[in-house]
Amino acid sequence: MLPLILASGDTFIVKPPPDDRRKSSRINQLQTVRIRPADSKYAEEIRKTLNVSWDGFYFATSLGHYFAGMDVFVTRDYRPNHPANREEQATIVRVDKLKEGRWGVAVQSSRDVSTKKIT
Repeated sequence: MLPLILASGDTFIVKPPPDDRRKSSRINQLQTVRIRPADSKYAEEIRKTLNVSWDGFYFATSLGHYFAGMDVFVTRDYRPNHPANREEQATIVRVDKLKEGRWGVAVQSSRDVSTKKIT
C-alpha cells in the first residue's frame, strides 16, 4: 500500500499506510457456511460469505448476538446432511454495523480442523 500524502498550502505530510493485520489475502467469494456459537443460548445460522481467506471469512447477518472474542464452530462449504461437512473452531474478531439492521461479522479460524462430522 502506498503512503498517504496530504497537502495543506505549501506543506506536504506523508503518512504511512494503516497496518493491515490480515495474515492472508481475501477474495470475494460466495461460500455457504454454518456458524454455530459455542454457547448454545445463541442461535446457529447458515449464511453466504461476502469474502473468504485461508484463515477466515466475512458474512452479513440480521442476528445481533455476535461479539468480538465470541467462540464459534463453523462449517465451510456447508451442505445439509452431507458426509463431507467438517466443523472447525473459530473466533469472531470484528462486528461491523451495516445498513438496515444488519451486521458484518469477521470470523478467524484456528485452522485446527476437528474430525467431527456434522449433519
